Amino acid sequence: MKSKNLKKNYFYNLKKEPSKYYELSRKINFLTKGFDTIKIVFLSNFTLELLDPFIKVELAKRNFKSNIFFEPYDQIEQTIHNLNSQIYKKTDAIVIALKIENFFPNIFNEIYSVSKINNRINETKKRIFKIISQIRKNNSYSRIILFNFSFVENDIQGLNSASSKINLNYLLQEVNLYLATLTKKFNSLFIFDLNKVVKDVGLDIFFDKKLLFLSKMPFSIDGQIEVSESLSRFISATIKVPKKCLVLDADNTIWGGVVGEDNIDGIKLGEDFPGNIYKSFQRYILSLRKKGVLLAIASKNNESDVLNVFKNHQDCLLKKNHFSAIEINWNDKASNIKKIAKNLNIGLDSIVFFDDNPVERELVKTVLPDVNVIEVAKDPLLYEENIQNSEYFDHIFITDDDMKRPQMYAEDRKRKRILKKSSSIDNYIKSLKVVIQIGFINKDFIKRCSQLINKTNQFNLTVKRKSEGELNNFIKNGTIALWARVKDKFGDNGLVGVIIAVQKNNMNGWVIENFLLSCRVIGRNIENIFLYELVKELKKENKNKLIIGEYIKGDKNFIVKDFYKSQGFKKKGDNTWIKKIKDFREDKLKKFIKVVRK
Repeated sequence: MKSKNLKKNYFYNLKKEPSKYYELSRKINFLTKGFDTIKIVFLSNFTLELLDPFIKVELAKRNFKSNIFFEPYDQIEQTIHNLNSQIYKKTDAIVIALKIENFFPNIFNEIYSVSKINNRINETKKRIFKIISQIRKNNSYSRIILFNFSFVENDIQGLNSASSKINLNYLLQEVNLYLATLTKKFNSLFIFDLNKVVKDVGLDIFFDKKLLFLSKMPFSIDGQIEVSESLSRFISATIKVPKKCLVLDADNTIWGGVVGEDNIDGIKLGEDFPGNIYKSFQRYILSLRKKGVLLAIASKNNESDVLNVFKNHQDCLLKKNHFSAIEINWNDKASNIKKIAKNLNIGLDSIVFFDDNPVERELVKTVLPDVNVIEVAKDPLLYEENIQNSEYFDHIFITDDDMKRPQMYAEDRKRKRILKKSSSIDNYIKSLKVVIQIGFINKDFIKRCSQLINKTNQFNLTVKRKSEGELNNFIKNGTIALWARVKDKFGDNGLVGVIIAVQKNNMNGWVIENFLLSCRVIGRNIENIFLYELVKELKKENKNKLIIGEYIKGDKNFIVKDFYKSQGFKKKGDNTWIKKIKDFREDKLKKFIKVVRK
């Protein structure tokens, strides 16, 4: 059975019943097509093996076929010092789940003083820090996903616990705050919010005392399913790149009614029901934009009617300037989405389409199968939930450049207008007053550089993806790794480029492992100057050696297939290009572009 059919028949109508998960997990074991393989190792001080079928199914819903290993429970310290452990073999994710009660077995029976509580807090912090440090000592590449601690219901301090720091929930709160700080100290460390999952489900439903006594598994069956679903979504979000653009319909989507028939005063949008539902949805849409999601409109309408609402309706929170692309006309939605993708220079697979009309959704799914179409509920109260549950915009972390993305695209529209008016590329580049900042990749830039490596598709010579840990390994082991940031008179494009060269003595030169640029800066000769800045570093090492470039064909990087040829490289083999380092010359347009080394 193909994975696509499996999804259709099982995943989207999957009832949260253990028997359904067990049945489906057995079938997944025999599937090979349509999935990315992922290896996960669990470390815990309580039994987690019962999660296996639930996690396998939930990850398969997200196109991952998982190989899951459970290290012996409550032997974490022994495991992390065993170099033969699965955590030190090629592993995509190491999941660490801890119960505070197993750190301190008598914790529920002790009457605490403030000093005792603080001692327990410090002991817990030190122990967790040692665990992460030991893993990172021998494994610097795998993702580490650390559960935070769930608050407890059976606090022995009873009614006065909220009035005092002498209680277990205070201890757990302090430890959870500390865990958040660890993500800045260790690369590829992510905190899974178990506490939120428990609160969403409810303590009484999530935990099962009898099961804990029987098998050392504290979670009820419902709890096991809920934590497996949330954890699988979390793991997926650490790997997958979020979609870039949300394309919205207007009528009956961002407001109620049809503006062409009801006029601006007749549409449902305001502080009273049901208009307040749509106003709340607009707030949610704007929150996505603040996280870096590009917004676009594809509406069958008179353009003036829609723009009038944006401009003059007192309760319309969405304005024209919030949209990076607008297609309001009577053309079909598929054609308009293709225009939006072209104008924004993004792939169709980076677009999410949200429209209340099932006919329009079906058209887009048929004509543009790469576009991600959300199934929209009839009840607008569920619109926000529809987008959240789609998982298309899931972020584990958001960089400053992410939050500035809508502004960057607005600035890019101004550049395009200048380009149309320019008589030559030389004049265009000169008029932009471009400044390129270039520096070495270090711990302060790993997160953003890894993000760029994993999501850039068009100007990407090798399409080799790297996690934060893998990138950290490269920069520690004698590579030359540079980042590039581009600014001009219109604004800051952010960190847009990565180039990494690895020395290969058997090839008498340096191999370009990664070379990529954001599509936002293609066509300004940034790539030529960036390459030469790498060459300048290589000349310091040995100018008589070779620089070896490789073009690996990806789904969307055909625009760079002749890049090395254009730079004077000679072809050697099917995908390999070589050039002597000493033969490089600076690009002629360098005189129009200022380079600043950081």
